Amino acid sequence: TFPNILANPNLGIAVGMASSICSFNLAELCEATAQYIKDDTVDLCEVLSAPDFSTGGELIYSRKDLEQIYKTGRGSVKLRAKYRYDKKDNCIEVYEIPYTTNIEAIVDKIIALVKAGKIKDITDVRDESDRNGLKITIDLKRGTNVELLVHKLFAMTPLSDSFSCNFNVLIDGFPMVLGINKLLGHWIRFRKECVVRRTCYDLK
Repeated sequence: TFPNILANPNLGIAVGMASSICSFNLAELCEATAQYIKDDTVDLCEVLSAPDFSTGGELIYSRKDLEQIYKTGRGSVKLRAKYRYDKKDNCIEVYEIPYTTNIEAIVDKIIALVKAGKIKDITDVRDESDRNGLKITIDLKRGTNVELLVHKLFAMTPLSDSFSCNFNVLIDGFPMVLGINKLLGHWIRFRKECVVRRTCYDLK
């Protein structure tokens, strides 16, 4: 009943083919689809502001990047974790991470960097996620320059990553790489066929 291929992230690989489709906000996606039905020349960038990943994080992109993804189905956006600094306990709390990684990979990478001596300002790192949400706690040494350390972590760990888009889908049994406009066009055609078929059965 809605183009859920664009509402949920889809990552897949097969013989000679791969697909990587980012997710979008459901409300924005439905509004964009409704506007596209009324006018297929609508600027989707104005309605579908950007991808929306379930694990949160900051999305770093330009209008040019989005236009390329929306038009061709290929391109990439950069994802970055969200954090806060707890001055009282002298620690960094990461509460949103890129969709492309997981807590274990982040913790393991930080531990490896500390053991290798590449980062010397961290005394401990642990997963404190619970029913209230995700949280990775990074304890710091006294006098640590927090901004500089976070910059290093973004550069050297999966706390910053990119999502490469490849909207490769099967249309009538044939693989095609399509932009969002064409994906919505094919979905609308499919829905019309469903509605017409159901109406025919009702009439019988």
